[in-house]
Amino acid sequence: MTETFSAAPIIRPLDPGEAFFYMSDLVSCMNFVVFAERRGPLETERIRVALDLLQQENLLLQASIHWTQENGLCFTHAPGPCIELRCHSVTADNWQGCIEQQLSEPFACNAAPLMRCLYLEMPSRSVLALSFHHAIADGRAGTALLRRLLTVIASKTDGSPNTKPTTNPNASPSALPAMADLHPPRFRWAEQPEAAKQLRGTLITDYRRHGPLPAIPWLATEAKGRTPKFIRLNFAPEVTQRLLAAARTHGTSVHGALCAAQLLAQRQLQPGVEATAFFLSCPVDMRPHLEPAPPASPTGLFVSLISATFLIDTDTDFWQLARDIITQTRLQIARGEGHLLFHLFGLDGTPVLPERLPSFQQKTLTSLPNTMVSNVGAIAAVAEDPSVEAISFALCPMPYQTLFTAANSYRDQLVLNVGFDADRLSEANARSLSQHIETLLTRMAVSPSH
Repeated sequence: MTETFSAAPIIRPLDPGEAFFYMSDLVSCMNFVVFAERRGPLETERIRVALDLLQQENLLLQASIHWTQENGLCFTHAPGPCIELRCHSVTADNWQGCIEQQLSEPFACNAAPLMRCLYLEMPSRSVLALSFHHAIADGRAGTALLRRLLTVIASKTDGSPNTKPTTNPNASPSALPAMADLHPPRFRWAEQPEAAKQLRGTLITDYRRHGPLPAIPWLATEAKGRTPKFIRLNFAPEVTQRLLAAARTHGTSVHGALCAAQLLAQRQLQPGVEATAFFLSCPVDMRPHLEPAPPASPTGLFVSLISATFLIDTDTDFWQLARDIITQTRLQIARGEGHLLFHLFGLDGTPVLPERLPSFQQKTLTSLPNTMVSNVGAIAAVAEDPSVEAISFALCPMPYQTLFTAANSYRDQLVLNVGFDADRLSEANARSLSQHIETLLTRMAVSPSH
């Protein structure tokens, strides 16, 4: 990493969460992509006009990230460059590779803006995708921006290249406060070092509650390359609704079921018959846990991570595991562990200077091996564009993660993009895991008592 310092106007320093994801991205590219699959083509001129309008509305789409001498990592004003639009003709068999390529193409240091747009056209269908640097957006913000983009494209007033946007082009772009500035007083851990130390001890004790984690022989964590891939699992609306009903009947949620299925799938790849402890990590939308709770737009990063170990045996009950996962997650959130995470990495709101990077990289790469499920829930349908059949997202796992499953529903259809790094996890094992997840979820929807 080359030190770079900027004289451009500073918008504000990155908060601990943004700095965490910025430096994590330097360890292993953390771009995420949200994309809409739709019937029929779009007009590229309309996409361009709509992107320009989005950029007018969002300050963080007019920003780059620089190291500064006094303030460390900062968002700096970069209003000149337009959002890049890439257009490709593809087939129904190869469009997914274009999305995967976005997951492996980091944004250059000091680049602006920190979002790209990809338009894929195929006979009678199209895909519209936004690729984000994770420091400026999370899944909820990303899907909100994509819905806004599709709405503007479909609008005859805002989206037409022959008409001017109704939004005042001279209006100031908007930005939300940084996540750390919205932490409730009881969870401002930098101001409560003794309480933070106690919670850290509780958290670590919980991590170790099932003893040491076993090695995962089928994950090549030391591999040097990186090849993002994902496997799509789609569940029809009637299956999705039955899974939702079954989860409620068993006192849990679809998210609990997704996590249980992923942990049980991993168990079938692990050698031996003894009970195995696995580490599960899930991004948490922090908006409901901030004061005041920020909206999804304009774009911003309002996510943290909650992690816990679970003991999986050959006869582990699916629904009991799903309940345990949700109970544990709620307990951890209530204790303020989501607010504590970045503090554990030494990110306490003080300036993040370049010399912090090597120790952060070392700490990150020694993270406990885990599997991740990111669930943004139901995405509201784009009323102005009924041709949109699905909206979903994808992200590549970090080197120490087996899978990164990106989950959401659209028009009552559950969509899972099971992300894996083909340099660390073989395609055969990735398909075995995803097939096991699909089989378990389908079985629980059809015969929920088993």
